[in-house]
Amino acid sequence: MMSLLLSMLLACAGPSGDLDGVTFTVNPRVSTVINAAWTSAEGGEARLEWGYDDRLTERTPSESVEAGEHSMRLIGPAAGARVFVRAVVETDDGDRLTSAVHVLDLPLAPAEMAFVYADGAPSQRGALLTTIVMEQPWVVLLNADGEPIWYYGLPERSITTSAQPTRDGEGVLVLVVEQQGPKKVVQVVRVNWDGEVVGAMEIPDGHHDFRELPDGRVAWVQPELRELIVDGEPTIVMGDKLRLSEWGEDAPATPTEPPLLSLFDALPPPGDLCDHHARPTEHNGELVLDWSHINSIDYDPDTDELIMLAHFVDTIVSVPVTGGEAKVVSTVAGYTPSTGEAPFSHAHSSLLRSDRALLFDNGLHYVPPLSRVVSISWDEGAQTLREDWSYEDPDSGAVQVLGDAQPTPPAAPWPRTAPWAHHRGDRGGRGGVDAGDRGRGGVRAVVVDGGVLGGPSVRAPLNTPQSHPSPP
Repeated sequence: MMSLLLSMLLACAGPSGDLDGVTFTVNPRVSTVINAAWTSAEGGEARLEWGYDDRLTERTPSESVEAGEHSMRLIGPAAGARVFVRAVVETDDGDRLTSAVHVLDLPLAPAEMAFVYADGAPSQRGALLTTIVMEQPWVVLLNADGEPIWYYGLPERSITTSAQPTRDGEGVLVLVVEQQGPKKVVQVVRVNWDGEVVGAMEIPDGHHDFRELPDGRVAWVQPELRELIVDGEPTIVMGDKLRLSEWGEDAPATPTEPPLLSLFDALPPPGDLCDHHARPTEHNGELVLDWSHINSIDYDPDTDELIMLAHFVDTIVSVPVTGGEAKVVSTVAGYTPSTGEAPFSHAHSSLLRSDRALLFDNGLHYVPPLSRVVSISWDEGAQTLREDWSYEDPDSGAVQVLGDAQPTPPAAPWPRTAPWAHHRGDRGGRGGVDAGDRGRGGVRAVVVDGGVLGGPSVRAPLNTPQSHPSPP
């Protein structure tokens, strides 16, 4: 706390240069965020220039400002770094107004957060939004070196299975599951970049994933129970239904009725079940057959469709946001794999489109079981399913049942790089890094060939805490 207060006090000192009332302060909630403020006699294009020395090699995006008071937020410096920063306004007349260079020493990341190590480097600039699953989970932005440049601590013993940037770019949305007495509460929480919770919406019985749509509505998944005859026996089967809700602050979501889609209506009845269906699942005090197990939702802006991955039945299902007939992609729907074998087995995904997907393939039904990253595509007219590219970790760092794949920009027509992250099954969440109960364990990030994805690298955080010594 003393170092944080000292940093904030030091940040306010120093000459202003061409601008008046210049301050650079370390955010009190997220100590990697620097808040800048100044007054300019002229308007123009404003930005912050910063770096780890006085060369100031980094830039924030410019934004148009009027004459007068202005503020900007800097996210990019790593925790524990010494940062050099100044404000710049390029006026409409072509003048360049600058503040003096200010120097700030950022505090270290919270001591209870796990380290992430990186081997190699991705081919693009940017940051990976992911989660670190511990007794207290964390939502983090990691730079190419695995260092946190932004973080938000979730409540202790809570679970998160999805985190995504908000559509307006002002923060993140996080699915948070908490046990509040006898009740399990599932919420989508909106957190701004200053580390403030600015809204929360309960999604009753929601699970695994959600997606914010361009119009601000939220798509989410809810279990659905039906009694069916399975292998000749009456069985309570748990499927999934897709819900749409308007954003409602601090109140349970009001879903549209009927649901946008029920998998009981979209898929053939349960049959030819695998051994992962053999173990009953407890749901609200009742033992049920966990059948479809949707774990991933995405939105395709080109087709205005929501696309879901049903984990246990190895099926991709899409439906228009406006409603209508569902499209089903899987061998059970008559698709023929190009290799003669299904290209994935019990996968997770963070990128689903109307004709392709990037998956972390858990590979539970391969002989022997094998987890990997795989890119697939399909032809709806020809009813064919093709594996385009895959990556298998040579050190067996990808653990069965655990994992996810996420693309990095540019994402058109297909991502050039694909970071992927280890997680602890349903607990760890899609794109999460699992530090388990090891305190500040290590997590390794590596770079490998990206194959037919069209780019040179795949960045892969793997749960390998013994691979590196602890840093000083």
